[in-house]
Formats: sequence, structure tokens, C-alpha cells
Amino acid sequence: NCEGGECAELEVPMDYDDPDGETIKIAVLRIKAKGKAAGSLVVNPGGPGGSGVEYAAAADFVVSDQIRKSFDVVGFDPRGVQRSAAITCVGDAELDDLLGADPSPDNAAEQKELLAADKSFADACKKNAGPLLGHVSTEEVAKDMDVLRAALGEQKLNFLGKSYGTMLGATYAYLFAKNVGRMVLDGVLPPDLTMQQINEGQATGFEKALDAYLADCVSGGKCPLGSDAASAKKKLQTWLAGLDAKPIKASGDKRLSTLTEGWAINGIAASLYDQAKWGELTQALRSALGGDGTQLLNAGKSYAERNDDGTYQSNMMQVLNAVTCLDRPAPTGGVAEYEKDAEA
Repeated sequence: NCEGGECAELEVPMDYDDPDGETIKIAVLRIKAKGKAAGSLVVNPGGPGGSGVEYAAAADFVVSDQIRKSFDVVGFDPRGVQRSAAITCVGDAELDDLLGADPSPDNAAEQKELLAADKSFADACKKNAGPLLGHVSTEEVAKDMDVLRAALGEQKLNFLGKSYGTMLGATYAYLFAKNVGRMVLDGVLPPDLTMQQINEGQATGFEKALDAYLADCVSGGKCPLGSDAASAKKKLQTWLAGLDAKPIKASGDKRLSTLTEGWAINGIAASLYDQAKWGELTQALRSALGGDGTQLLNAGKSYAERNDDGTYQSNMMQVLNAVTCLDRPAPTGGVAEYEKDAEA
């Protein structure tokens, strides 16, 4: 099944420092131009861990009619992602536990628990992903993109990258300046930021989005969190802290029967990305405050690309950690440094 296009596999070295060594196969999908093709446009939706194959399959919704007419739209799953030697560290049940774990430990015991869960995940990655774990950096994916450019017979690479895809595009331009064609980088992730700066930026962004949502919620007069934004925020924080100690029931899922603090935060975060989801978030919170966490859990599951039967649609929640660790190494100060960052 080639999603209405042409499928291929691109063979690339696992380690570019050892080009004659082990190889991996990169899945590629080309959706042919509707008119006379002026060339190829390679696309990436972001992530790290998003599928370029699925993105290209949705070409009619991703690019304009004019571009569809004039360009073959080409997507690939980056190394370690889905159809391209996917990195899978843990099984679905363990991933459920990891995503549902308490993300904001209130005491030493909870912190210890969170660190142990993270360590066991990292150990599982090391064991189950094998040598590829050290070769899924953005720089290596950018090198794969140049192999893809050559395989497509293009002198220059035309590229559309969104979110993390902008980092791919910027890295490609840095490595292969002479091969850059037309590039659109949308929703830029600056390549020169440290992990701390990215975390801080993301925290600031979510805070702004939450404040905007709460202001909107209370303005309607029927917000389940209260009548003014400040008390609504306080109520939400108190409720989440209570959920940590006592998860609430949720139905309709084969394996997850309760809404934990981790899953609730995933559900809220998913809804804050898009103003069109604010109404659903209000309904989900009203329901959850009444003791039924089903809707909020479902929002969290959609964020993690998880199905009701307990399977995951992709390995994004696993591979993004591997890519991030290679691109932006962790701070050397250990837990104390994370505590300081959290405080800031």
C-alpha cells in the first residue's frame, strides 16, 4: 500500500564515519505532481519522530494546488522513525506507565520514582535499539537527505520543514550550502539553543497558552474552574496535585482505566496547541472535575498517538528522546542542575 504514490527504500550507511559498514533502509514516498513536474519538494512535519511518509501522503492538505501541480511531493521517515529502522525501547504497557507517571514530583520519594522510571527507559533503549541509538542525530538525517536528493536526480534540494523540520532544513543548509534550492522553514526551532533554553521557551509558551485559555474560559461565565482567571489557575493546580495522590476513573480503554496526573497534563497540553480545541478542553475538565476522566485521558492519548486498544500509532514518544540526547546533550550537573532549572 503506497498511499496513492510511489514507495521506495533508500539505503544509507548507519554510521557516515564508516560508509562501508552496516547500512539501514529509509522509507520514502513520492506523490507525483498533478501537472508537469518542475522538480521534487521534500517535506518534513516535525517531531523529532514525525513521519514524512504520512505527511507526503497528505500532500493535498499540506501544500497549495499550484505546488501540487508543479512538484512531486516527497516524504521520508527519518532514521529510527516508524518505517525506517524504528527505535522501540519499551513495550506499549511500559510506555503507558512512563507517560502516566507524575511529571512534577512533590517530595524526595516521588523524585526518586521518576528518576528510576527514566533510567529504566534509557537502559531499555540502550539494550533494544542497538548501535542505531547513537546514529539518529539531526546531522545524520540531513546527510540522508542529501543522499535522497541525489537519488531523486535533483541538483538542488527543495524542502518544506515545519517545527523540528526547520532544524533539519537549517542543518542541511549548514552542511550542504551549495545544494540548497528553495526552502521554507515554518515555526522555527533555533538550532543554537541549549536544552535548558528550549525547555524554558516551551514552559513560557505553555504558560501563555494556559493563561489565554483560562481568560477565555472564565469570560463565558460557565467555566468549571471558576469565575476569574487567577482562581481558575489555582483550582487547576490544586486539582492536578490531588490527582497525583488519587487518580480518577476513565472508561473505554483496554488498559488505562484511570486518569493520572501525567495523562491529565498530556491532555491539557494537547488542547493548548490549538484554540479550536478550547471548547473540548472545557468539557473534558468539567467532566474530570465531576469524577470522570475519560475525555481528558482521550485528549492525552491523542497527543501520544495512542489507540484505545493499547497500541501506539507511531514510535514518536520513544525516538524523540534518542534524537534530542544526540542533538543537545544533557547538562553535566546532574539532578541538582535540573532542580535549579525547574526553579527558574
